[in-house]
Amino acid sequence: MFDYHVHTSFSNDSTMAMEAAVERAIALGIREIAFTDHAELNVWRPEDLIMDDMFDIDVYMAKLEEMQAKYRNRIHIKIGVELGLQLEERERIEQLAFSHPFDFIIGSSHTIGRYDLFYKYLFKEKTKEEAYERYFTEVLNIVKEMDCYSVYGHLDLVRRYALGEYENIDFNGDEKAMIRDILKIIIEKGKGIEVNTSGFRYGLNATNPTKEVLEMYKSLGGEIITVGSDAHKLEHIGYRIVETYELLKDLGFRYITLFHKREPKFIKL
Repeated sequence: MFDYHVHTSFSNDSTMAMEAAVERAIALGIREIAFTDHAELNVWRPEDLIMDDMFDIDVYMAKLEEMQAKYRNRIHIKIGVELGLQLEERERIEQLAFSHPFDFIIGSSHTIGRYDLFYKYLFKEKTKEEAYERYFTEVLNIVKEMDCYSVYGHLDLVRRYALGEYENIDFNGDEKAMIRDILKIIIEKGKGIEVNTSGFRYGLNATNPTKEVLEMYKSLGGEIITVGSDAHKLEHIGYRIVETYELLKDLGFRYITLFHKREPKFIKL
């Protein structure tokens, strides 16, 4: 297994120690792990609090290099980050991405109009169609304008937060066309997508993105694809990754992708 989406106590939504995560990955037989702690710039929280939400970059890098040296004969450890992509903060985000020696960058849309999806502002006084159109319009504009990521993370993340707001979650009509346009641009730019297994943990009963989106990506010629657990706890590391490899094989994918110094490497399934 290769787990390419893992958070530690460097992320404010995890208390998992990095070394404990490494030991757990080794115990599971994982050959390579990418730590991808959160970096969100100028995000609006409730009560109009605006803040950067990220780790101390120098301490983070030093800790990862320490882990790489200590465990170099037991597991490959990649220096990654999960960047919250926002056009409003494009200059600062790109400076962060290109001024540090990351192996791998997940670009994710956790905010719309600076507001974190977690707080569900996106759904206020909107129909399902309006909320989804707003989300995918934002993603489409981001992939048109920004290139500072390796793969786009959990492309249909909005589904996680729509659950409970809307009973029937699907991608018919305009949403499907917008997803197709997003995937085309990602492929044209030589970027990839992530298959995130945490959707099963969050009650979606599917990966993010869904099988249908993965089929569309494959049909459009997409090849760069990583698989990650989005682990925030020890018990989440490696979660349903082997099962997801089987799904990708069934859909016709021949490889998954690893990264070193931002360069993709294809590993046969």
